[in-house]
Amino acid sequence: MTSLPCALVTGATRGIGRAVVELLVARGRRVVACARDGAALAELGRAYGDRVVGIPVDLAEPGASLWAVDEAYRQVGPITQLVYAAGVVRYAPIGEIEESALRAQLEVNFVAPFAMLQRAGTMMRALGGGAMVVLASTLAFRAAANTAAYAASKAALVSAVRSFALELAPSVRVNGVAPGIVDTDMVRVPRRTAGPDESVEVLIDEQLEGMRGLHPLGRLGTPADVAEAVLYLLGAPWVTGSVLTVDGGLTAS
Repeated sequence: MTSLPCALVTGATRGIGRAVVELLVARGRRVVACARDGAALAELGRAYGDRVVGIPVDLAEPGASLWAVDEAYRQVGPITQLVYAAGVVRYAPIGEIEESALRAQLEVNFVAPFAMLQRAGTMMRALGGGAMVVLASTLAFRAAANTAAYAASKAALVSAVRSFALELAPSVRVNGVAPGIVDTDMVRVPRRTAGPDESVEVLIDEQLEGMRGLHPLGRLGTPADVAEAVLYLLGAPWVTGSVLTVDGGLTAS
């Protein structure tokens, strides 16, 4: 199996990252899957055998992103593709955003992918080339209440995509995907405190219904919707420095 093209995917056990892993394997890739949840990584290994190599890692820890890239190379050899899908969000209105929450989001959503792209990109360039895709967000371009810190981290990531694309060309391509609201565990978190007569379940249902109404196509995205866009960018030979919006028309409305 070592002759298969190898891709490294972060956030690999849930949501968009999991969908990317499944699609890559279906398209004949071998995948190094990075996530915090060791048990979920083991389940991926059981499902896909030696097509998936799991590396447990907490990307919030300093130096963890560099270690993950180096460990991937140590275990499977050259990585020709990288997908950074890990992310954290802490919903809070302006005036209630704690510094610890700001730093946590910046660390996972910007600092870790910046470091990982730098390490993997320079390795790919030295070995002849590759492609990298990061998961940004339409919040980098379109503000929404209670997401200021998350949006800022994703806007910084969009800027990094363009800088990396410029400096790593022509051998390494770097792109991003900016999803609209995708139905994942991250979205199914209450954005306000439930009132005394409200259940959390009803609050989340109302929240999701309101989000659906923001999209002209009438539904939230699915992880598979975004994974298809990621796979396109990994294989698009004349696309670099781009951030592909996949949002059901959200930013057009």
